[in-house]
Amino acid sequence: MFSKCPACSSINVRRSTLHPSEALAKPRLRSPYRCRDCGERFWVVSRRANFLASLAVFAIVTGIVAWNVVGSPEQPRRDPTVDSASLSDTFTRAARDDPIAEYKLAQMYAHGTGVAGNKKEAQAWLERAAQHGSTEAQYELGNALREGVGVVQDYERAEKWLQLAAATGNGDAQYALGQMHRAGMGGPTDNVKAYMWFNLAAAQDVAGAAAQRDAVLRVLTPDQVLEAQAEARRLSQSPEKQSAVAR
Repeated sequence: MFSKCPACSSINVRRSTLHPSEALAKPRLRSPYRCRDCGERFWVVSRRANFLASLAVFAIVTGIVAWNVVGSPEQPRRDPTVDSASLSDTFTRAARDDPIAEYKLAQMYAHGTGVAGNKKEAQAWLERAAQHGSTEAQYELGNALREGVGVVQDYERAEKWLQLAAATGNGDAQYALGQMHRAGMGGPTDNVKAYMWFNLAAAQDVAGAAAQRDAVLRVLTPDQVLEAQAEARRLSQSPEKQSAVAR
């Protein structure tokens, strides 16, 4: 880029030496030049200033694009499947202890979909849904308590909720219970129960369940294997009796 003398319009110019007082100015966004023809000393915007200006414009444009795509972090994400009427209906049904609506609200608050995200509200609705019989909520709550994610880790309560979900045939809850009994989470290691739950989860093609079942099988006696298999068979054949599983 050529610099032109503002006095005589000559392009026969050169960089000028900074004066001591000028050298103290920071950041230096302009550079001094002197015209070789008329001696005029003048200032030209430096390359650094041009770079910073371009960077600022890029940041502003990027911010505008991100705002339009993602939206304000304080605003709920728009979901075309959640309109004001369906949202009102969900709240109405949840207020009447509908576990499906309660679990839906828990997910909405957890992900900020249709409503502003709120972890406390999400947890409250999740617990309500679990109490009112939502298998998905029971598993999710039990697993959160087992892992200590978003809540205080509590093996006793984790087993309670996972047991309820597993008893109604939730494969993921069955697998989680198998892990708890095998690792001795919340109590002594119980390989018989671990095998039983892994066996049930494997029957539902839960990833990793068959491998875990076969690993536990190696440490069981023949009598223990028969006991665990008999219990798994009873549970798989009599869903209405699954809530009577011995703890």
